[in-house]
This record gives sequence, C-alpha cells and structure tokens, in this order.
Amino acid sequence: MKTSPGLAGIVAVLSALSASGCAFHRQAGDDTAVIKAGPWGKVYRGGYVEVASIRGIEPQWRLHSEVEVAPGNVSALFYVYLCQGDRNHCFSVAEAPIAFRVDAGRTYRARAREEVNGSNRFTVWVENETTGQTVGQGLTIEKPLF
Repeated sequence: MKTSPGLAGIVAVLSALSASGCAFHRQAGDDTAVIKAGPWGKVYRGGYVEVASIRGIEPQWRLHSEVEVAPGNVSALFYVYLCQGDRNHCFSVAEAPIAFRVDAGRTYRARAREEVNGSNRFTVWVENETTGQTVGQGLTIEKPLF
C-alpha cells in the first residue's frame, strides 16, 4: 500500500515526537494546571490512579493520564486500577471523589495506597508534583468486580 507524501510526513513527525519522549504531554501554563495519573503499589500488587472526570465532565480523549484544567476549586473523580502483570491487563476496582484547589502553572499527581493488601480499599490523594504537598484526599468506594 502506498502512502501519500503528506501522510508520510505526518507519520514521521509523530514518530519523532514519540521517540523524543515529549509527545502528547500536557504542560501547565499561565492559565492552566495539569492533573496527572500516578502509580500505586509494588510489582506483586499494584496499578495506577487515573482521572475519570473533572468538575463532572469526562476528559474528551481516550487516555485519562493527564488532564489540563482551569485554576480554582476542582471536584474530581479518580478510578483506581489493579494491574495483572502489565498495564495492558488492568481493571478498575475502586473510585474516589476528591475536592481540592489547583493553581495555574502547577502540576498535580494522583496517588493511592491500599489500606490492607488485597482489600481493594484505598486512600487516594492529590499532591503538588513540585512540593509533594497533599492538596486533597479521599477514601475509595469499591466497585463490584463482576
């Protein structure tokens, strides 16, 4: 199959961006803050926390690992995922609503810690990525696994 020169150029640019490690990463700006997903746990039992919605609105892209938001008070819902071996084999086991405040130009990361190993009950918090200060925290609501 032959590709057009225009399509080949786009593919080359996207490949170069991806290889450089800077593709599709959101940056906090003068009028925005960024909330990022974060890992939890260890190799034996772990996963990640992702943004399900901000201010009641689900992000408009498939992966919710980085969300750009306006500064101010934020009401967010986070999903906690348990992974089986790698990130391609994960399922959502809990969710956590958290209210917090974000400032423009700052990046925040969602974190989680399982209360008791194997319980699927988590403490989830959001921290300022630069200072490590916790800006919001909540307990999860378990999801049925079926």
